Amino acid sequence: MRVIPIVVIGLLLLSNAAPASALNVFDGLLYPSSPFDIAQSPPTPDYRDPQNWAALPERKDNADLVPKGAGLKDRQATAPIDIFYIHPTSYLLGGNWNSSTSSWHARLITDFGMLPQQAAVYNGIGKVYAPRYRQMSQGAQMKPTSQADLEKARQLAFSDVRRAFDYFLAHYNRGRPFLIGSHSQGTTHAVPLLQYLFTQRPLDARRLVAGYLIGNTVVEASLQHLLPVCDSPTATGCYISWNAVAKGGDGSHWQNKGEPVCVNPLSWRRDGERIGKEYNLGSLPLTGPYFLDAPHSGQTGAHCEDGILWIDEPEARGYGLALFPGKGYHAYDYNLFWMNLRANLEERSKAYLSDSVPP
Repeated sequence: MRVIPIVVIGLLLLSNAAPASALNVFDGLLYPSSPFDIAQSPPTPDYRDPQNWAALPERKDNADLVPKGAGLKDRQATAPIDIFYIHPTSYLLGGNWNSSTSSWHARLITDFGMLPQQAAVYNGIGKVYAPRYRQMSQGAQMKPTSQADLEKARQLAFSDVRRAFDYFLAHYNRGRPFLIGSHSQGTTHAVPLLQYLFTQRPLDARRLVAGYLIGNTVVEASLQHLLPVCDSPTATGCYISWNAVAKGGDGSHWQNKGEPVCVNPLSWRRDGERIGKEYNLGSLPLTGPYFLDAPHSGQTGAHCEDGILWIDEPEARGYGLALFPGKGYHAYDYNLFWMNLRANLEERSKAYLSDSVPP
């Protein structure tokens, strides 16, 4: 069983640490070699089929896990809200524009990498729903034949996310408060999903607790007239975002897309105040689900500046395995602040539930 986490870590290292130039040897495996053709796209997933969901609260899966020794419990059975979680890129080795939801290695990385280390942070306050979707491949994002083709691949992936969200609202959520969580490519789709929610489903939008749109550039103007940035630990009907880079590093990868929104996960405010590492309740190294251990406290402080969350480099082992060039801690956006996230989700959801009036 322990072979699975090792394989997952290796693939995550490949995706997060290696620059495109180092992967040229894999061109045939990784990068699309012909223009996008909708006729060649994988089959459209049917969200009535549970196999097209990576996590469902009534089913045993790795979104149910919690770190050993942390004194935490999976509380999905009695949770008062729902979570719609959009996973990051896990289709790393295919040369297609978009992944099939049946891709074995994409499912492996999602289920044994993203679910226990990201989606599971939500299981203390919400029932976790995580759709599989025809995600853009890693190669398509790194080396597209054209930006127009990449946009077509993005639209295809988002069409699945939106259909899964509609199915979630109609058949699973049924009027309960909900939260949207995402990372990396997932955040790419979470922004237009919030636009869709607030413009096309305004009554449902009233039940949004918050959006945790982590690990990609969210430009404030994209959501400015729909919902605000959260600027306190208990604000609701708002969204949070950050991109973690170590001090002395280079945040231009995120800044080149526009000035990113940055909310500090140690204070849950968007000001530039530096919060010391003594306020960091616990971090998780990059690991497989069977190695999740008690979180490491006090690993990093953080402050927001120019749209980047600047952090101290963690001292414990396991935090330097999959870095972006320029000391980017993209693979650790969730992991570094795992226990602070867990605590804030409870605080923010309680604030929503105490203030909300049934629609």
